[in-house]
Amino acid sequence: MFMNNQDILKLKKKIIIFANTIWFLDKFKYELIEKLLNNYHIECLYLRNGPAFDPKRIDSLVSRGVIFSRFSFGFILKYIFQRFIPYSKIKQVKLYRLIVFTISPILLSSLFFFNLRSSTIIVLEGLGRVFSSKLIIFRILKRFILVFYKLLFKNCKNVVVLNYSDSTYLAELGIVSINKINVIPGTGINTEYLDGINNYDFKQKKYIDYIARAIPDKGFNIFLNTKIYLNNFNKEFVNIYPFRIIIPQSDIDTFSKQNINFIKSLGIEIKPYISNQLDYLVDTKVILFPTKYGEGLSRVVMESVYLGIPLLLTRNQGTEEILPYDYKYFIKSYNPSSIAEQLNELINDKEYHEKILFSQKVKLKKMYSIKASIDEFCKLID
Repeated sequence: MFMNNQDILKLKKKIIIFANTIWFLDKFKYELIEKLLNNYHIECLYLRNGPAFDPKRIDSLVSRGVIFSRFSFGFILKYIFQRFIPYSKIKQVKLYRLIVFTISPILLSSLFFFNLRSSTIIVLEGLGRVFSSKLIIFRILKRFILVFYKLLFKNCKNVVVLNYSDSTYLAELGIVSINKINVIPGTGINTEYLDGINNYDFKQKKYIDYIARAIPDKGFNIFLNTKIYLNNFNKEFVNIYPFRIIIPQSDIDTFSKQNINFIKSLGIEIKPYISNQLDYLVDTKVILFPTKYGEGLSRVVMESVYLGIPLLLTRNQGTEEILPYDYKYFIKSYNPSSIAEQLNELINDKEYHEKILFSQKVKLKKMYSIKASIDEFCKLID
């Protein structure tokens, strides 16, 4: 006797994955969702669309039974009806796990999915702006969130962080016991896909790139001022190497026409995020990443290191775990004149990156590949 699709669905346990944006689910969790589909019924909950995502990949998940729902008042009413009305058909599908990413969904899930706390896996993709910013409003907010996290994390199933520094931070503040913390590097990077890309040719590349949100904590103003400094004091350099900012379209939309004209007048190209950022990286000479943000593990940094793209970047929790402990081109000072000097030195030091490339690729493939990361994550779910 054969079972139809509805019968198979009834046998599967349900997992809700709750994140800020569809873009995040597409870019960082697509492979995890594919893996979980083999054994679970998946519903992806999101707050907004976010930057450009690949609709074909989302459609492929939908065609295989994944439900995408925007978190809204209508969704809340539907959820209450389905979970608490005695004769609701959804009772046939057991809600097994709630997996929550980033601060906003974490806060919302505690209010609307309070009955699932013991089944919830909370993933902190870096401690974020609230924990790293020096602005008074964020420092005040941080105090409230720490108290809230301590209450919430106490009853959840697991807490996942992306690096061991964040794990230490949470444990030392007594927010969550260390035995409940799991360090897993996101969903990793697609090393098989990256291996299929032609070997990186340093000589043929040209752009000095900034790839991040256009906010002060990510180093956006430092990047602009470094270009201004070079325009004034090293015209030969800027004539050879154009600068480019690759930022979310939502950030571009907030720029006034005057700001856009000013950035372009500096000789900086403005590009929006696209579904596959690797289409930009094929032309990248160097990535400049002067972040002060509470980074977890940057996907851009991992992919760049694997491809052999030189980076001039901040030493922080995440980058220290990806790069060698004595990496030569951690930023020494946020002064744009100092960054400009390091940038010039890095570009003339091709041999250094060729020397460390093999060992870095081996490390990333072993510890930060999609397969390694997802296998570890799935152990928490079962």
